Amino acid sequence: MDILAHGLWGGFAIGWKKRFGLAFLFSVAPDVLWSVSTLIEVGVLFIVNSGDLRGVRFPGLWTDNVYYCTHSLIIIGAIWLVLWFTRRKIAIPFLAWPLHILIDILTHGTGRFPTLFLFPLSDYAFDGIRWQQHWFMIANYTGLLVVALAWIFYRQKKRKAESTEAGPGSQ
Repeated sequence: MDILAHGLWGGFAIGWKKRFGLAFLFSVAPDVLWSVSTLIEVGVLFIVNSGDLRGVRFPGLWTDNVYYCTHSLIIIGAIWLVLWFTRRKIAIPFLAWPLHILIDILTHGTGRFPTLFLFPLSDYAFDGIRWQQHWFMIANYTGLLVVALAWIFYRQKKRKAESTEAGPGSQ
């Protein structure tokens, strides 16, 4: 799934009450970390090879492993457990990260970027729907629009109820 949709699904599903922004960030983190590692790897390869990248396998093993680690329910689950016992306020919005992985399991194939969600214990990957297909992109963003409108409606209703409870002149 594309990074914006990941962030929005994570924000709406996990951070919808109070921590939308933090859940959004945790939901895009796996792809952002992979992208940054890719840029670093390209820079290093460019310098090491004096600007000649012909014949260089890209992305390389290091970048692949960053992708596998950031998309592993085993690794992210262990991090979540540590957060749960040490920083509980962060642990809840952090659940947007495993949600990202669950979405990728269903929306990535077994081709170039399989979601090895059991890494490092297994290299199994589910052959899911290709998120780049037009019909899926339309359905995905239509679903996000419906959820966003419901979220806005909920928040407005909640604010109205809170202001009614406060009563006139309570400020």
